[in-house]
Amino acid sequence: MPPKDPHRISRKVLVEQSRRLSKEELRIWLQAATGQHITAAEFEKILRERLPKESFFQHEIMEAIKAEYPAAFVWKAAAGPYSRQGIPDVCCVIDGHFFGFEVKRPCLGEPSKIQERTIEEIEQAGGTAAVISFGHQALWEVTKWRMSKP
Repeated sequence: MPPKDPHRISRKVLVEQSRRLSKEELRIWLQAATGQHITAAEFEKILRERLPKESFFQHEIMEAIKAEYPAAFVWKAAAGPYSRQGIPDVCCVIDGHFFGFEVKRPCLGEPSKIQERTIEEIEQAGGTAAVISFGHQALWEVTKWRMSKP
C-alpha cells in the first residue's frame, strides 16, 4: 500500500487530533498516519493548508459556551478602524463575570504583543482572559473561575 499524501489528510481528522495532541505529537501522528517523514517546515505548511480558519474555532467556542451556560451573554468582538486593538475574539459574561477569549488556530497561532497586553489588562481589571483554540478550553476557564470563588 503506497504512503498517503499528508496534504490530503481530512480536516475533520486533523482538528480532532489537534484537540488532544501537542504540536510535536501531532506531527508524529501525521507521519505515522501517512507513512511519510514530514519536516517541521512541511508540517507547518500542512497545518496552514488543512486546519480550518480561526472563525471555525470561534464559532465552536461560542456554541460550547451557549450550550453549557444558556443565560450567558456571548458575542464575537468586531474589529474595525475605530475599535480598540487587542480585544479578544470571543467575549462573554457569565454570572456577572467578564471572560475574553483570544482564539488561535491550534498549533499555529500566537497572540500579538497588544493581545497579550490586553489579556493582562483584563485580568488586572478582575476579568478572565485566555488564549484558546477549542470550546472545552473556554469551559475549563469558566470552571477554574467558579472554583476560585469564595
